[in-house]
Amino acid sequence: GGALLGNRLTLYLENRAYVRELSDRKGDTQTVLSPSTIQGKVQAVCAGDGNNFAITESGDLYGWGSIDLSPLDESGRLYEKAEKIQVVGDTCFLLTQDHVLYAKGDNSRGLILGQTANRVDAFVKIEEDVADFSASSTAAALIKRSGNLYLWGLNTYGQLGREAERASDTNTRLAGNVTKVAVTPRSVFYRTENGDVFALGSNAYGQFGLGSRDVQSVPVCIVGDCRDFAAGTDFLLVLKNDGTVWSAGNDSFGQLGRATAEELEPEAGTMTAEAQQALENAAAEAVFGQVENLAGATAVYAAGHTAFALIGSELYAWGENTLGQLGTGDRSACESPKLVHRKAAAVSAGGACTLLLTEEGKLLGAGDRSNYQLGARSEGEGFREIAAVKEGA
Repeated sequence: GGALLGNRLTLYLENRAYVRELSDRKGDTQTVLSPSTIQGKVQAVCAGDGNNFAITESGDLYGWGSIDLSPLDESGRLYEKAEKIQVVGDTCFLLTQDHVLYAKGDNSRGLILGQTANRVDAFVKIEEDVADFSASSTAAALIKRSGNLYLWGLNTYGQLGREAERASDTNTRLAGNVTKVAVTPRSVFYRTENGDVFALGSNAYGQFGLGSRDVQSVPVCIVGDCRDFAAGTDFLLVLKNDGTVWSAGNDSFGQLGRATAEELEPEAGTMTAEAQQALENAAAEAVFGQVENLAGATAVYAAGHTAFALIGSELYAWGENTLGQLGTGDRSACESPKLVHRKAAAVSAGGACTLLLTEEGKLLGAGDRSNYQLGARSEGEGFREIAAVKEGA
């Protein structure tokens, strides 16, 4: 045990929490947690930017990395009755098992509805009767249990479905019969009950798959017959009902999974910002194409420049791998899907880090570990165990 004083490190026993107090750039205190044991069966994993989370069937929330949440007890639990969590920058969104959406943290862009302060230190209620949500650094969305979709935040690219530049500090209904939504910093995607996927906002890399790069401030149906989709940084994966996976948009790291994009190598010292943008735009596809070597896929995941697909329990990965986040065992980018695990039950892509829950209930992670977001004990490339899971405890 022992008390935390200033920036001292306190190390607990094996079944307790590893806690370190740090100060962020604003002078606020953050907590870096690495519980070595999870009590209960894990049902969901949530990978983030500098932090990762696991949620048990009973709703106990555990976290690793840079987290502005205090543990409830020495087990390292951060919250009870949690359903889903997402941390965007320094803003934390939390959905509970009783369908209430809360938020806290940075509010400089007005993402915490009903609050005028630039920072909110305690969770405040955003909305009730919520089925799901998604957020980025610029905007957020929620789906009510009725299927109605609501958006709010910045509207620089028309991603709120209204005239560009008109931000919204209230959640405004956009559509109905919605089953999934994904909010990126510049675009919004959602799927309706009949399998249609809609998009709005920036289309700078052709990620809408429409053959153009025009901004869309009104929702446009970009594909039908869709079982699932996943949005990364300016690229999109679509899983069709026949089990094939299709992609469009930014392909700078091979994240479209086609292995056909021409590689453009600039001369050293010649790249201006405009030239870099032109290079990235060149490594893009504005029309949907089929991802190679995938048949019978059952789910897709994306974040940053990384892409994943499940075929049953087999996990395939492709795209950026500079931090080993694909779990391939090395740091080489993959331009086509590569089998990285054979017994995956759930996956969460965080861009720089990936979380994997195995069929045996093990919690694994790969990628960036600079903030202990893969646990204090995790070392080496490939998927490594983050914490022991003790079911029925």
